[in-house]
Amino acid sequence: MIFPTIAVISLILVVAAKFLTAASVQNVRKRAAGSETEVRKLRGAAKAAQNATGVAGRGISTKARKRKALGKQIEKCKKELTELKS
Repeated sequence: MIFPTIAVISLILVVAAKFLTAASVQNVRKRAAGSETEVRKLRGAAKAAQNATGVAGRGISTKARKRKALGKQIEKCKKELTELKS
């Protein structure tokens, strides 16, 4: 008489443990999916920032090159002006 009672109680405990485990696994999967989405967003933002940094760096070097060229052109125009005044 004790064995069937213990077997039924054990069966109920096993089913309850399986239910609790399945619920826990489902919660972990939801958190993992949420984290994965957040990681994708952050990677996208980091890549955009990296691209913006590269573009800004190229823009600075372009401006410096143009400034140097304009400086040379100003010097050349000043020399021509002094030659014309003489």
